Amino acid sequence: MNQSPAISVVIATFNRAEYLAATIDSVLNQRFRDFELIVVDDGSTDKTRAVLQCYSARLKYLYQSNGGASSARNLGVRHARAPWIAFQDSDDLSLPNHLASLYDYARNHPACGMVFANGNYLSGAAQSRGKQTIIPLGKSRQLAQRGVRLVDLFEKSILRVQAALISKQAYDSLGGHDESLRICMDLDLGFRMLMNFPVAYLDQELFSYRIHAGNIGRNEELRLTENIRIIENLIRDYPEARKLIGKNLLSRRLAYRYYRLAKGRWRENHHEAASQAIKEAVSLRPWHLKYWAYRLQWDLSQRKGLFTRV
Repeated sequence: MNQSPAISVVIATFNRAEYLAATIDSVLNQRFRDFELIVVDDGSTDKTRAVLQCYSARLKYLYQSNGGASSARNLGVRHARAPWIAFQDSDDLSLPNHLASLYDYARNHPACGMVFANGNYLSGAAQSRGKQTIIPLGKSRQLAQRGVRLVDLFEKSILRVQAALISKQAYDSLGGHDESLRICMDLDLGFRMLMNFPVAYLDQELFSYRIHAGNIGRNEELRLTENIRIIENLIRDYPEARKLIGKNLLSRRLAYRYYRLAKGRWRENHHEAASQAIKEAVSLRPWHLKYWAYRLQWDLSQRKGLFTRV
C-alpha cells in the first residue's frame, strides 16, 4: 500500500474549464511535493472532463451531480488520505510556496485546527480600487502578531480557504462544510473552527484570487441571507460568541445586513420581503433613525398601493 501523503488538495469545480488547467498547474508546480490532488467535478456541462483527461495520471477525479461547492468539497475530503486538507477554487491560482508555508506551521503545531494566510488579486475591479491583497497588509501583520479572534472574522470576512490548511480530523468532527450554503460556507466553517480548535494565521500571500463575471459571490441577495443565517446560527450554537463579539457590534452588523437586504429587495420590487427585512433592522437597532425612515417610507408606500388597488 502506498504511504499516505501529508496533504490532500481538493479542487471543487463547476463549469470552469477555461481556468481549470491553470489552477491545476499551479498546484502541481508547488515546491512542496508530498500531496495528492483530488478534483471533484460538480456536474459540469462544459469541457471540464476533457481538460482533466490531460492530467489523469496526476490526480484523482471524482464526479457528482451538481450539488454546490460545499457538497463537492465534502466529497473530496471523504476520499482524502492525508491528515491535512488544502482547498483550492478552480478559478484561482496557488502560489509556489502555498503548501510548504502552511505545512511547515502545521507539522509543528499538530493541535491546530486550521492555519490560514493572505492572498492577492490577479486582476479586476478590486485591484482597480487600489486593493492589492485580500486582507489589508496592516491587518495581516496584526493578525500574525496577536492571533486570530472571533471578532476578526465577524468584522470582515477575511478567511479564504484557498489560503488555508485544515486538519482533516477537525474538519470531520465539525461535519465539514454546510451543504445548504452556496456562498458563505468559508465564513461559517471559520466561525465553527474558531469556537472549537486553535486557529493560526501567517502573514504571507499564498494564492491569487481571480475576479470574473462568474464569481458566485456577486449574488447580493444570497450572500446577505446566508451571512445573516450563519451569524444567527453562531450565537445560537455558541452563546459565548455574543460576549466575544460584543452586543453592540453584533446588533449593528446584523442590522446593517438586514438594511442592505431590504434595499436590494425594494429595488427588485419585492416590497413585502423588503419591509420585513427593514423591520428586523429596526428591531436590532431601534434608535437608528435611518432604518426607521425607510420603514415608515415603505410602509406608507405599501398602504398607498393597497388603497389604489381597492
